[in-house]
Amino acid sequence: MYKMAWRGWIKHLDFILLDLLSLLITLNIMFLVSRRLGRPFLGANPLGFVTMVLLIDLVIILAFDSFDTVVTRGYYVEFISTLRHDLLLLAFSVLAVLIRAEHLVYAKLLIAMAFVIYFGLSYGTRVIWKEILHHHFLSRETQRPILIVTDSSHAGEILERMRTFSFIRYKVIGLVLVDRDAKGEELDGVPVTANLSDAAEYLCREWVDEVLFFCTTLDARTQELLLQCREMALTIHVYVAIQGIDSRKQTIGNIAGYEVLTANVNLMDPKDAFLKRSFDIVAGAVGSVFALILLAILGPFLYAASPGPLIFCQERIGENGHKFKMYKIRSMYLDAEERKAALRAESTHGDGMMFKMDFDPRVIGNRILPDGTRKKGIGDFIRATSLDEFPQFFNVLKGDMSIVGTRPPTPDEWEQYQFHHRARMSVKPGMTGLWQIRPDKDYMSFDDVVKLDTEYISRWGIGLDLRIVLKTAGKILRGMLPKHKKAAEESKAGAAR
Repeated sequence: MYKMAWRGWIKHLDFILLDLLSLLITLNIMFLVSRRLGRPFLGANPLGFVTMVLLIDLVIILAFDSFDTVVTRGYYVEFISTLRHDLLLLAFSVLAVLIRAEHLVYAKLLIAMAFVIYFGLSYGTRVIWKEILHHHFLSRETQRPILIVTDSSHAGEILERMRTFSFIRYKVIGLVLVDRDAKGEELDGVPVTANLSDAAEYLCREWVDEVLFFCTTLDARTQELLLQCREMALTIHVYVAIQGIDSRKQTIGNIAGYEVLTANVNLMDPKDAFLKRSFDIVAGAVGSVFALILLAILGPFLYAASPGPLIFCQERIGENGHKFKMYKIRSMYLDAEERKAALRAESTHGDGMMFKMDFDPRVIGNRILPDGTRKKGIGDFIRATSLDEFPQFFNVLKGDMSIVGTRPPTPDEWEQYQFHHRARMSVKPGMTGLWQIRPDKDYMSFDDVVKLDTEYISRWGIGLDLRIVLKTAGKILRGMLPKHKKAAEESKAGAAR
């Protein structure tokens, strides 16, 4: 009977508990040190503070996959990974401290000491526990003997990956090559123990727990061996791949009782989906409050310049063709859509897939003076600072959009999409994204936008979303700076490049 291995984060539960224990020991040490020095560290509610930091540590571990491939990481990679995790914990803990008014006074020296102690303990426990695991599994012969059935072209790659990712669980005892008779030969230190014709006899007589079939095609002889393994009640693993798709983006699913191989440009497990939606709900709720405040402040000025509704609703195309109403603070005159066709030739995106102008006369307050000078108004200000986007936090709360994603097209843009353009619609649209934070975004071609959107989808992770949010916030703040300060910053950035 095949004993399945733990999957997901739970297979690293030992490392997670050791990390939490290291953090708990660190906090207790610093509590004793702070009492001796008479300096505050855990605040008025030590138990609440410790619980908060432990929960933050656990969320970071789950959100950033801190222990992914932990067993196979070397000393240097582990050092960098531990440092990254500890810096994230420090940053989020300080942020939580600033939010909690009763914890505003802390000794910086004690915080630095706590970071050093925690880093030493967490790194040390990781390295020591890995050595114990390696010694236990490799010296006591607890590995499961496995035979690999493959062809000559894939043998080297498979053996290398087995050594890298599965050396603790499995011990490769031999190879069978399906494309030639090579019994008695040796590949990368592993013997070819049988040919395809006598492999069943070998498996019947030797100690083998499992057999891995890794073949591009299963011909009649290979299928016969597979059935013979089944008769012997051996555990069988058959590698199947969808050509042209990274195997890391494939998973086994179930449809109508059938086991199927499911693939896409990227995969989101339930844990990541929960974290992303939770972040959207929290950010959406906070952003919606700010949106209401902005409407109260900007509403009178916008209405005075252009009487009409303050909220502009526009039909957009969302995830996989889902249609929804997207909300924005109205920054254009009421006849903006009717005037769009006449101005399309002046769009900075000449391919017609997106519409953008350096100076859009449809924007509230924008006008050309008699001397030809272009004067921008309040509508241009709220667009330049992205304040008009704030009502989309309501879309995020509803679930039509996410904080980070790809920008949803209008129906007329959607109708012009070609096959490769549709890739950007395979995720929920977002208020910001990878291409929106680019300094040259207004002059990028639509195909370049699609490439960046596809890159975002293929690289997606909670960490990437957070980086995009932080860069977007920085860009909005820079947009609010006076013109002379923005020019100075841009020149400084240019000099740095």
